[in-house]
Amino acid sequence: MSTRVITVRASHSAADLSEAAREGAQAIMRGQLVGFATETVYGLAALATDAEAMRRLRKVKSRPDGPFSLHIADAGEIARYVQDIPPRARWLTAKAWPGPITLLLETGGKLADANLRKIKGLHDQLTSDDVIGIRCPDEPVARAMLRAVEGPVVAPSANPAGAPSPRNADDVLHALNGQIDLLIDSGPSRYGKDSSIVRIDRDGWSLVRKGVYDERMLGNFMRKKIGFICTGNTCRSAMAAALAKQILAETLGCRVGDLRAKGLEVFSAGVFASNGNPATTEAIHAVRSHGADLSHHKSRKLTVDLIKSCDLLFCMTASHVAEAKRLAGDAATTICLLDEAGDVPDPIGGGMDVYERTAERLDELVRKRIRECVL
Repeated sequence: MSTRVITVRASHSAADLSEAAREGAQAIMRGQLVGFATETVYGLAALATDAEAMRRLRKVKSRPDGPFSLHIADAGEIARYVQDIPPRARWLTAKAWPGPITLLLETGGKLADANLRKIKGLHDQLTSDDVIGIRCPDEPVARAMLRAVEGPVVAPSANPAGAPSPRNADDVLHALNGQIDLLIDSGPSRYGKDSSIVRIDRDGWSLVRKGVYDERMLGNFMRKKIGFICTGNTCRSAMAAALAKQILAETLGCRVGDLRAKGLEVFSAGVFASNGNPATTEAIHAVRSHGADLSHHKSRKLTVDLIKSCDLLFCMTASHVAEAKRLAGDAATTICLLDEAGDVPDPIGGGMDVYERTAERLDELVRKRIRECVL
């Protein structure tokens, strides 16, 4: 019997796209094999919990054992499978998913979601040596289809072993007509090349397979640059940055000087700062009691290029937020108050007790923001 084909294009109505995704999802849940387009190549979907579907998939792929990559509709679903997600993986998925990256992560011996752990053999089905491969494709019909399936979906490329990955529906039909149940023809894949495969663990990351993204681009995705902004960059922002470096180093179990190697960069600047001024003596002493070092600090002025180079910009007051956003223009940087409840007052001109209270408040705020936005 020939493979049934549904043809749908981005120019079609939302109803047509939705119907194609619905039919694909229903076929997968019936235990059928479904070919579908991603932004890289065409994949072949099967329900991981359906033994017969997995047997057929292994036959088509000539792969008697070993896992296939899990496909998810939304980046947040990764937390159902991996409990201890490394920071670099969080930063990468936040910037590049959905997108052409397959991510390899350790599960720690079990799937994160308690309901998934109840499914006998699922962990072994999805992992090899405790490593799971996860993909979040950037193609609307594929994502809608995956979102509608009740259960984990695996999807290798829709080609026999040893053959090139298919870039369009004709490639799939030429190789697999009659061997799969349904093919959703969404036209040629956008990139026409395989996804990049990246392995990330607590010790670092490696590029397993170069695809759409090369090592340099992936490295940029996996960096997190955080800025703290005040007026003159000799008190509040400098103190916050020094505290952030110390807190991050403690959390990651490394030295402050090793943060860059971990993919983290922390800086401070002032909207009206002069370049090269040291931190105030009071600021240096106030953060020292928290284990942070400001003795080598030199102030710098906030610039457009500095804003565009970073991911997160935490400001001390609403006026700093306004000025930073004015400078940023259409930059994608997230700019917000460090304290969501209001401004952090300037301690300049106050005594040592004022600086110490400011350092205490900054330490609390920075720890909260690191938990929420960074790690």
